[in-house]
Amino acid sequence: MSFIVPDELRFAITRKCDGGCRHCYNLSGKDTDRLSADDFIGLIKVVNTVNPGFDRITLTGGEPMNEKVKLLTISRFAKSLGIRVRLVTRGWELTPEICTELKEAGVTRVQIGLDSSGEYVYGDDTEIRWDTFHSWLRSDESGFKKSVNAIRMAVEGGMDVSVRYSLCLSNLKDVVKTYQLISALGASKFKFRVLFPDGRAKARLRQEIISGKDMANAQHSLIKASKGNKTIVEITQPCMYSIPGHPVSTASSGYSAFKEACSCGKTAAYIDSNGDVKYCLFDESVIGNVCDNPFLEIWNSDLAEKVREQRCPMDQSGNNCSSFKVLYSEFGDFRTFMNDYVKGVHEIND
Repeated sequence: MSFIVPDELRFAITRKCDGGCRHCYNLSGKDTDRLSADDFIGLIKVVNTVNPGFDRITLTGGEPMNEKVKLLTISRFAKSLGIRVRLVTRGWELTPEICTELKEAGVTRVQIGLDSSGEYVYGDDTEIRWDTFHSWLRSDESGFKKSVNAIRMAVEGGMDVSVRYSLCLSNLKDVVKTYQLISALGASKFKFRVLFPDGRAKARLRQEIISGKDMANAQHSLIKASKGNKTIVEITQPCMYSIPGHPVSTASSGYSAFKEACSCGKTAAYIDSNGDVKYCLFDESVIGNVCDNPFLEIWNSDLAEKVREQRCPMDQSGNNCSSFKVLYSEFGDFRTFMNDYVKGVHEIND
């Protein structure tokens, strides 16, 4: 077994959050934090010492702005080593002053979620009319306005802003309009993902799972919309398979879309605020805890290798390593889903 050191560390610096997002993948809200800023900095030091290619960290939560001092402390240290810092936040706590503070501390990119264009109302099973599906998903009647304002504020504050869109049944037809909205707001990237029925979403969002063909068609529509647009479309899932549309990612095509391979398990590691080490932030399996054992010992343990073999026999494939298999296996048949996706891609490409 070769010794594996990640190029990226993803830290959930806190589980604290006062939000009630229905799609929260890790059940944030409870204070289960055990790791301090110094603990996270220690992990950065360990990896940086043995891997000169280590160049980025992601700070997430919970809501990381609930631990702003910890966030800034970790970011400043990473900046001192030339390590890029991405902050994943709902953005509702941002102000012009905080945006400046984050930039000065070394935050190089902010990721904010937005799952609707604002053009459609949404009715749930209680017959409540929400202004958007995004607000319903956030369990906040002003959720859409807060998120749009956060994106606008971060852009105006000179920050590099990426927007994550969680694709599901209720917003399947709203993809392109949302992309056009965030492009108009000045976001640099549109991260296109399927909504993962994990954590809190396991009990609440089973009905939102889409078919493989739906995913292929949504991807294709978005890729076409990216032509001539400065806002980049990033598609990850499914890792191994061709995405719909031939010329994507070539300089001559005019499309502003690309496919990014999943980095979970080898080039990226996830460490929770309680010290748990995970193969993927969307996988509930724990392979160790840094409060009990050194991180690199955990990352190169027999258990970690076994998880890689189970989920990633081809490394970054869509067949076993993808979060699709872990999550869809609970709610449907993964093989059928992927066959449906591939069929959809072939129909589009043919």
